[in-house]
Amino acid sequence: MMPLHYALTDGLVCAVAVWGAWHLMRGNKPVGALGVALFALAAAIGTVRVTSGLIEPLGMAHRFASQIGGLLGLLLILWQIFEATTGRIRPLFGIAICVSAVGLEIIVPVAGAPIYVLALLSGIALFVLDRKGGKPNIGAAMGFGVMLPNVLFLRQSSLLGPDLSWHLFHCVIALWLILTVLALTPKRAENAAALSSVA
Repeated sequence: MMPLHYALTDGLVCAVAVWGAWHLMRGNKPVGALGVALFALAAAIGTVRVTSGLIEPLGMAHRFASQIGGLLGLLLILWQIFEATTGRIRPLFGIAICVSAVGLEIIVPVAGAPIYVLALLSGIALFVLDRKGGKPNIGAAMGFGVMLPNVLFLRQSSLLGPDLSWHLFHCVIALWLILTVLALTPKRAENAAALSSVA
């Protein structure tokens, strides 16, 4: 059995991801919104899995949504970052990359982690280069890079123990989603800040 408190941070990720997908859609970033929505789906399944007690019956669905859906979600977010910092990607080309990467993970599961890390490093590099912005976007790069140590060190850490590792891992995912969504919608973030300062 998984402790009921595991649902708290899974639920947090779900709530943040729902907000992020909505925020990106309103900012005309549909590809990124779909990517973030896949994180919401995985977290929602995880929350239901823990709270319902259906640990085994929902285990495979949760793992698939977390691993395959998480990789696809990251690649879609990376696609949106490329369009925000560099230029437009032809839809067929973007779809081909996503399908190839996800297909490779399904066929060769050990390939998933290296692809995930490579995608994170690519996103950091895109924000640093930021051709459209004309100067390095270090803040966005650092925000997107928050996920790298999370995947490499916090997930299932033997030093932290299963409970603390679980909650820190999911809290960092939620933070990463917030920072990435705000980095992809800087004008909306600036407008919100301006409105709050006026109020």
